[in-house]
Amino acid sequence: MGLALTSRRSTVAAVASALAAMALAAAVAGRSCRVTQPGPEAAVREMLHAAKTGDRDAVFSLLAPATRSRLEVEAQRATDLVGAATRYTAKDLLSIGSSDGIAAPTDITVLEERGDRASVEVVSPSGRARIELLKVEGRWRIELPQYGNL
Repeated sequence: MGLALTSRRSTVAAVASALAAMALAAAVAGRSCRVTQPGPEAAVREMLHAAKTGDRDAVFSLLAPATRSRLEVEAQRATDLVGAATRYTAKDLLSIGSSDGIAAPTDITVLEERGDRASVEVVSPSGRARIELLKVEGRWRIELPQYGNL
């Protein structure tokens, strides 16, 4: 009788251990599958990479709507100034220079994130810059108020 009781306890303990292990595995697997949206610092990193590689389309796509609108207005103005001999687009006004000899940022930090607005600080050996971002259709876009005011 003592052997049967011990065997039953062993079985119950084994089943309980197996259930606990499965519950733990499910919890861990569930956590690792959670998808988080990239934060505003990811958009800044993407912009820096696009500018470094000279990808004008990617740079333009990362700009906030107000910045794009200002560039479109200025492109139309530039076209009007040359007598429509050359038609300028907003992308034509993007100035992407060589990054040779320019040190990469040492730190990119979200300073503030409230709703659909964020501020990110970029630190490099040449100084600090604060970048404002706006969330548009679930993605962070960079607002450059000075860009496009030619």
